[in-house]
Amino acid sequence: MKTKQNLIKDREELLFLLTEAAELEHTAMCSYLYAAMSLKRSTEEGVTEPELVKIEEWRKQIRVVAIQEMRHLNLVNNLLAVFGSAPHFFRANFPVPAGRFPANLEFELTPFSESTIQHFMMIERPLEVNILDGTAFRHLQHYHREIQEEFFSPMAFDYPTVGHLYHKIANGIDSLVEKLGHETLFIGHPDAQVGGSLFPLPGLFSVTDIASAHRAIESIVFEGEGAPGHSEDSHFSRFETIAKELKELKTARPDFEPARLTAVNPILGNSYGKSRQETNVTHPLAMRVVDLGNCLYTLMLRTFTQVFSPNPFQQHIRTEMAQAAAKIMYTLMSIADAATTLPIKKEGGKVRACIGFEIVGSITQLSHHSACEVISERAFELVSAIRLLEKEIALPGVADSLESVAQNLKTLRPAV
Repeated sequence: MKTKQNLIKDREELLFLLTEAAELEHTAMCSYLYAAMSLKRSTEEGVTEPELVKIEEWRKQIRVVAIQEMRHLNLVNNLLAVFGSAPHFFRANFPVPAGRFPANLEFELTPFSESTIQHFMMIERPLEVNILDGTAFRHLQHYHREIQEEFFSPMAFDYPTVGHLYHKIANGIDSLVEKLGHETLFIGHPDAQVGGSLFPLPGLFSVTDIASAHRAIESIVFEGEGAPGHSEDSHFSRFETIAKELKELKTARPDFEPARLTAVNPILGNSYGKSRQETNVTHPLAMRVVDLGNCLYTLMLRTFTQVFSPNPFQQHIRTEMAQAAAKIMYTLMSIADAATTLPIKKEGGKVRACIGFEIVGSITQLSHHSACEVISERAFELVSAIRLLEKEIALPGVADSLESVAQNLKTLRPAV
């Protein structure tokens, strides 16, 4: 796949492509979590006990994939760090605007369905596999990312699969080592790396040299994005198995519906226009729950950003922040579960709400001196909001869990 005319020309272009990879992993992770959130949770929702067992298996499999996507995102951030960059946890809010990724990669928040799983298979397809997208994904935009060879600015390029993007990055690393030298390219602070000892995510490791950089990329590609031969544990194969099992259950009972009728691209307000399919949340309680979920998601990202700071915090502070981010993530899942029990429209109806993974506010680096205090302050504010919501909807354990995060961070101060 090495084609000299397509090699990455400088560090700026390498960092540019790695930020796109980070956004892609992050966006896919949210899409997968949304589908899992929409799945039904009891036989009272019109499914049989054997069907519910299968639904729980699907939820588990999708969450496994989402967790691995988080690992991929963190590995990409380790790659950014080793080349001297800050982490990149930002991504476009849903619905993702045209042009953010190649035209064949369309990202929506959609509930679990045959079309959604087919879409996930298309995203994760191996290099040698051709597969159609889900029927709900219309691909109305048919643009081409034009590369201006004479421009000095880094530019996005078209790629048929995610694997092609990573192959270009891997080839670019090799060419830049030849051009700049190993020590010059791998210039990042070694303590900025996040490994399994800091954040207990299976398979997460530090990137410190060309060997570990290639290992990180190969790990991402093999695990899902364009894995050669698509192993049984790859994301593509997991989704392929779910699609087959879903078809079998639908054949046995045509009216089988495994998911709640969750809205497509739920948003608060009208700030995005109507260029893509989206659903405004207007039910008063649903609006507050979705808003809280978005605030927790933003706080989680801001906390992760501090963990991956290129100017590393002291180890004990990074450890506490990593644990805080994980706890916030679990409270977010509880809020999302509550949202799917509520109608999305103020007039009621069958369509359910869900969190929209909207980034609200800043997730940038904070001052080392005050980072823990700022995050703690925001967490306490959200605890108060949760306590108020608890008077109207059950949110067991959520406020207490977040309050423990706020209390732990409140007392942390960097050593002088």
